[in-house]
Amino acid sequence: MKTRAAVLRDMGKDWEIVELDLDPPKEGEVLVRFAAAGLCHSDDHLRTGDIPVRYPIVGGHEGTAGSARRA
Repeated sequence: MKTRAAVLRDMGKDWEIVELDLDPPKEGEVLVRFAAAGLCHSDDHLRTGDIPVRYPIVGGHEGTAGSARRA
C-alpha cells in the first residue's frame, strides 16, 4: 500500500513530499483515509532543531480523515 507524506531528511532542510510504502493495518488497528493534512508551527520546530528528533521524520499531524476499514 502506498501513501504520500511530508518528509524532513535533516535539520534545516526543506520538507519533501514523497511516496512511501505503508504496512497494512494489523489486528485491532484501523486504516484511516486522510483527505488532507498540514504542517504547523510544531512541525517547523523539527526543521529548526528546537525539538530534537531522529531524521528522517514524517511531519503533519493536523488533518481531516475518515475510517477506511478495520483489520
